[in-house]
Amino acid sequence: MKKKVIGLIGALEIELNDTNNIALLKLAGQIDSYTSEEITKIIDTHMDNGHFKIIVDLSNVDYLDSAGLGALINAKARLKKRTGDIRLVGLKGKAKEVFDLAGFTVLFNNFDSCEKALEGF
Repeated sequence: MKKKVIGLIGALEIELNDTNNIALLKLAGQIDSYTSEEITKIIDTHMDNGHFKIIVDLSNVDYLDSAGLGALINAKARLKKRTGDIRLVGLKGKAKEVFDLAGFTVLFNNFDSCEKALEGF
């Protein structure tokens, strides 16, 4: 599935692939309060289908606000309750700064590539 969502700051391109019951969510653009709602819907749908392992590729995200951070934190908490997990790929730049400022970088496993994130999942 591919879609483009227009947010308050700009657009977010979303690509979702499902491999062996692991969702790979590739994001590009801006994650704000509006586009983060779409991310939450996608993760919720994946969980409703009984899949509790999610990889979020942030390599091409150039803006992330507190709503985007909150969506990922909430997803992690919900997945953990169901013995699942969320792994991040390519957390860098402004997005990493938001995680660092909030003190949440240590809560997530961050990988250099999707292939590395898939290993041992």
